[in-house]
Amino acid sequence: MLPVSQTKGLVIKSFWGLFQTSRARTKPHRPARALRALVSYVLAINTGSCFAPDDGREPPLDRIYFPTGLALSPDGNRLYLANSDWDLQFNAGSVQVYDTGRLRELLPRHCDSDADCEASAERCDLAPAADPNGVQLAGSHWCVDAETLDPCRGLGLQSAAERLVAPGLCSAFESRDPELLLGSVRIGAFATDLIYRENPAGGGRLFAPVRSDATLHWMDVRGGTIAGGPERELECGQGASGECNANHRRGDGATEATPEGEGLPIEPFGLDATLDGTAVVVTHQTEGKVSLFINDWQRLEAGPELAFVLEDLPALPLHISSIPIPEVVQLERASDAPRRLGYQPGFWLAFRGIPFIQLIRYFDAVDARDGRPFLERAFADRLTTTSSSDIRGMAVDASTRTACEVACAPGDLPCLSACAGIALDVFLANAPPFSGSLLIGKSTSVRRNEISNDRLQVSDMVAVDEGPSRTVIGHITDEQGQLRRRVFVASFDSRSVTIYDPEARVVEARVATGRGPTALAIDGANALAYVAHFTDSYVGVIDLDRRHDTFGTIIRALGQPSAPRGDP
Repeated sequence: MLPVSQTKGLVIKSFWGLFQTSRARTKPHRPARALRALVSYVLAINTGSCFAPDDGREPPLDRIYFPTGLALSPDGNRLYLANSDWDLQFNAGSVQVYDTGRLRELLPRHCDSDADCEASAERCDLAPAADPNGVQLAGSHWCVDAETLDPCRGLGLQSAAERLVAPGLCSAFESRDPELLLGSVRIGAFATDLIYRENPAGGGRLFAPVRSDATLHWMDVRGGTIAGGPERELECGQGASGECNANHRRGDGATEATPEGEGLPIEPFGLDATLDGTAVVVTHQTEGKVSLFINDWQRLEAGPELAFVLEDLPALPLHISSIPIPEVVQLERASDAPRRLGYQPGFWLAFRGIPFIQLIRYFDAVDARDGRPFLERAFADRLTTTSSSDIRGMAVDASTRTACEVACAPGDLPCLSACAGIALDVFLANAPPFSGSLLIGKSTSVRRNEISNDRLQVSDMVAVDEGPSRTVIGHITDEQGQLRRRVFVASFDSRSVTIYDPEARVVEARVATGRGPTALAIDGANALAYVAHFTDSYVGVIDLDRRHDTFGTIIRALGQPSAPRGDP
């Protein structure tokens, strides 16, 4: 085994390679089959301390620990966080929910003069000050207490060395604070992502693929733009230990199988769902398969059910993105009238090391001949802008088409049909060795006498920092206080988030982050972004208001940064 000095950097920097290339091909009895293979792989390359998984220690549910997934409620007042237990210290991972409404109250308020602050109690911090090491710092442009003049309001200034690990002027908020942490539950180890879908009856539902036990976890949540939901912030049938019950782990039950008798394949990794949350699709990175779950909102207690497994795809399918459905199609599918438009909802699927994007069509119980939902391969579109492809993230934006649809009169089908032909914008994070790029494309139509069937054409490329690992679309606030669309790319290896302006076609800013930025969640209404730091287990809060001097910087952190074992 290599000494720590030769392996510690490799292990953390190659997180995405580890997460996306383990080659467990055998299928021993569930639920241990994937865990054995993954543990063997981890231990084979891990740090010189050579630690084994802990079979008995329960995870600390109030601690952020190797986070891999973030999701925001539609109103922006809840942040959901998936923790992965990547270094095997515990026997499980967790999902947490934080009160971002309360968090925003604790964030610094920007100012340009004392007049922007409370008249007698506060002043605007404009004067330079020294950090704990005597380094001169510019004024923070934050409202501070008039007596203490403390820009951190008791949290404490970080030293220069501390800011290298966790950028930001001040120390972090405590993740255990009961005013911020509203709830947490235990899930399997090695969750890889987290998505939220709104429940038409109230509240919402979270979905998370978990590699250790080859399952799709699901849980119901309160809040969102629709009132209601369960009594607890997170509901997954958990008992006193906080562990989600068997009904909320799809895939490890002996009776769970598709109508054809196919069980859930190993190595679930990427996932996405239709906007209404009725179809959830999961990739399986080592078997060339994707799985379809049907989430029937009318049968809440049943949860999502495995309906179909699409096989014989190229190896290493990683990222999958749902394609937004035109409103005219949504209206037709919501009615009882026979379907005539011929449009099938779809997903775009990306593979590691294979330069094309596969279109997959979804047929629900109405469109399927025998009433059994299924997936079907459609077109495969080659990425001609790059000679080396390793797509790690994809974001699809329908805002131009949506603006057209909003301008149509209610029920104006010819108008809505015309809007359906407007192309979607697509952005892909490409991470070939020793470089990074953002591929830019649009959907194109298959010309036929019906609503368009989406294909993909990539025509441009922008350089981003090495090791891009996530791409999302959101909004910043510009100098006039207006919302402006941006593309955000987190680069795991380079410790940065790139903010790209698709209208001006320029990189607007590069945000310096801590080590291992993975998941991103954008709260455009409040001009904030949340970035999960995998390596040091905390969440950074980024200012997205261009009227502030702190635009494009981390202004606070949630959770005390903690280095992984074996890291000095």
